[in-house]
Amino acid sequence: MQDPLIGRHHELARLRAAVLAAAAGQGRLILIDGPAGIGKTRLAEHTAAIAAECGLRVGRGFAVDDTGMPPLWPWHRLGRDLPELSETLAGGDAVQWADSASQRFRMFTVFTDALEALAAPAGLAVVLEDLHWADRTSLLLLRHVAAELPRQRLLLLATARDTTDGPYLEQLPDLVGMRHTQTMPLTGLSVEEVRYWLRQAAPALDTATADRLYERTRGNPLYVRLVVESAGDSDSDPLSRPGFRRLALAHVNRLDTATRTVLRAASVLGERIEPDLLEQLTGTAVDTALDTAVTAGVVRHPDDGGVAFVHALIRDAIYAELPPSERMSLHRSAAELLAARADGDPSVAGPIATHLRRASGPDGNADCAHWARIAAESARAATAFDDAIRFHQWAIEATGPSAPGPLRAELLIELARSEFEAGRIDGSIDHCAQAATIAEQAARPDLLAAAALVVHGIGTPKIIATADRLCRSALRYLSADTDGASIARLTAHRAMAAAEIGECDRARELSATAMATAERSGDPDTLLDAIHARHLALSAPHFLAERMDLVERAIELGARARQPLARLWGYLWQASAAIQLGDLGLVDRAIIELEQVAEQGRLPIARWHRHRLVATRAALTGDFAAADESNNAAFELAVRMGDESLLGLHHAFRGLMNMVQGYVSETEAAERFAAIRHAPQIPLIRIFLPMTRALAGDLDEARALFQEFRELPGTFQIGPHWLGLLYNIGFTAVLLRDKETAERTYQAFGPDDYYLGDGGAVLCAGSIARPIADLALTAGRVDAAIGHYQRAIAMDGRIGARPFLALSRLGLADALRTRRAPGDLRAARSAITEAAQEFRRLGMTHRLRAADALLADIDRAGRDANPLTARETEVADLVANGLANREIAARLVLSERTVETHVRSILAKLGFQNRTEIAAWRLRS
Repeated sequence: MQDPLIGRHHELARLRAAVLAAAAGQGRLILIDGPAGIGKTRLAEHTAAIAAECGLRVGRGFAVDDTGMPPLWPWHRLGRDLPELSETLAGGDAVQWADSASQRFRMFTVFTDALEALAAPAGLAVVLEDLHWADRTSLLLLRHVAAELPRQRLLLLATARDTTDGPYLEQLPDLVGMRHTQTMPLTGLSVEEVRYWLRQAAPALDTATADRLYERTRGNPLYVRLVVESAGDSDSDPLSRPGFRRLALAHVNRLDTATRTVLRAASVLGERIEPDLLEQLTGTAVDTALDTAVTAGVVRHPDDGGVAFVHALIRDAIYAELPPSERMSLHRSAAELLAARADGDPSVAGPIATHLRRASGPDGNADCAHWARIAAESARAATAFDDAIRFHQWAIEATGPSAPGPLRAELLIELARSEFEAGRIDGSIDHCAQAATIAEQAARPDLLAAAALVVHGIGTPKIIATADRLCRSALRYLSADTDGASIARLTAHRAMAAAEIGECDRARELSATAMATAERSGDPDTLLDAIHARHLALSAPHFLAERMDLVERAIELGARARQPLARLWGYLWQASAAIQLGDLGLVDRAIIELEQVAEQGRLPIARWHRHRLVATRAALTGDFAAADESNNAAFELAVRMGDESLLGLHHAFRGLMNMVQGYVSETEAAERFAAIRHAPQIPLIRIFLPMTRALAGDLDEARALFQEFRELPGTFQIGPHWLGLLYNIGFTAVLLRDKETAERTYQAFGPDDYYLGDGGAVLCAGSIARPIADLALTAGRVDAAIGHYQRAIAMDGRIGARPFLALSRLGLADALRTRRAPGDLRAARSAITEAAQEFRRLGMTHRLRAADALLADIDRAGRDANPLTARETEVADLVANGLANREIAARLVLSERTVETHVRSILAKLGFQNRTEIAAWRLRS
């Protein structure tokens, strides 16, 4: 199995650009360096493939770690792919070349000329790998060839490991100094990239395993791959297998005994080494041993001036060689030393817990749990949620299943809070449910309420149902006299659950109760939860004024509330209201505030909401590329968070973008159907089935799938999903020319004085007046449709919603063509011309085709509306201007009798009695 090329998009872009430059006659030398296993060969392989796709010939050579390797071996190996070069290297003795500078120069020149001749027709890419093992002559030849690159269709790509001596390091300054050289140092993958890789290749390995793997490998792709390949083996820790250890210990085993002894103790302290603590642990001076280890490349001095192992795997390998008894003894001693000097500093709690956990033994479990809880709260306070989760898990493991019920429930709730804040929603709700069961058995309503209140404001129907069940259980045990704040918060959470599942009337009732109870408590967190529930229950344009009042209170409370997401909600709701009001300046300010919330709190959900808002804002004004970029960024973040409801909104956004464009490809339609099959089966999601089929042109299948939605307008409760569902039903009804459903949806909408959108979770589609106009036109209400389109044009023009302004003009032109009152066709032609120009500027090709077709229909209608010939039309225009026959004859250079004949023909064709009727007709049209 090859490593997937994850996390190298920037490097690949640079390499593709270098290939294209070389193909155009601007040669390049690319130097890729990094430690073993970092991915140099994979990048080289991809570059060779890119070069071949672009029509360049490709040759590959390499050096080997063998003292018997002859001079110029990497270049000799090129002869397998480029046999024309073999003669130039076989024409003399390589050893002699190495000794004779003049002969060597002549050979280098002949070889360079041969390379240039091969590159001249279509370009050439030469890949030379592992040059850290190359001989000096091979590197001198590389320098000679590279000097000629600027005028050649030649790309040279060389890979090498980091090295501290040898010929490669000697020649590196000259190679790097050439202006056409590009260096590309590679580092490990990020923790998110390691998680993504394992999710794709080894789903059985959980996120914690991915994080642990990253910690030990620093994202080195070689070691990640080896772990992935061994995921099904019985060995639970592939990194500790002998093969890994032999690889990492190659340099260590050459050191003296004293140095190895110090390094064994250092490995217990971790990757970073604190010399003072190491001296206390070993009872001896360590400076000499550490200096020796630095020289050997086992230990390094980082930029901060400390001491650390050069790679975690070296430390792990040394650590794995320790006998268990020695290892546990060193850990216990290290924990005692750190605890003795902790002096109330929570930052050392993590290392102490780590040492105690590895010291093993039941006598240390209570201490381990104690320090792990302190470390978890310290990490959580620093918004290091992943670290907090790990320490919470240690505390649970240390206490064991036999711990007292209330204590175990407390630990599970603490873990669930950190998981929720880290965006791990599934794990959080599962641990809440476990804690609630224990709390109920222990008759602890306070813990039951705490478990019920962790997860809120996000999730799939399954998660929402679980959270609601926990809230109901907690409310049965609480007393209104002593737990008013908890009752308010639990009621608020129940209101949010009701709103999410479509029981909006009940949600408004529960949220009103929660607000009244929260006001009496005076607690900012309680009030914020109640406001959250009330805002969600009122998430429809009908309640916009009340929501604005809630927004102001939420922003004020956000600065005082304790919950991590406190500041998020106010600004998110502000953006929601601002979108429906069409106040893009306020939307932009809310985006800036959300960015600050995300950065200061390091909250994934805040970053996700910001990406969603930026995507909505960009799509509204026609910047579709930026909208897609932000939508994809939100999707990648949702993947890392593991929340299916957030993943679904990526597909919903793409579906609504298809609606804007008026088209969906078969490939994207198939992907959407697959996504919907795995999504919650609610109307707001299922409506995309008939809509997508209709956009793809399969109208019969779309009509069959649409049947379940035809009666929903007017019956669906007004709440968070109301506007989105009604808009999607109406859009599909228009596509299918379903007059009855269009009429029902038109009646359900009401006023047309606001903008579509619900805070940026999916998409703002401009003025609501436009889809209402589409429904009116489909339902046969042509005059009403024209009025709505005109309002939409004014509203969308005011905020610069370019795609939707063009769509409104397209609709207006269609309505005017349908009505055909005097002057309508001329106005329709003007509207459709402006729409077509905008579609062309925005790249909306399918909408442009529709505009062109409508323009052709309008022109045909204009011709059909005028039965006169071109000459008769000229005469009628002059009659309308009040000219007599004699004046018309003079103007058109005709005889007066001919003009009289034209006038009689006009009267006959139009059924008029006199010239006055002709004039009135021309003025009207």
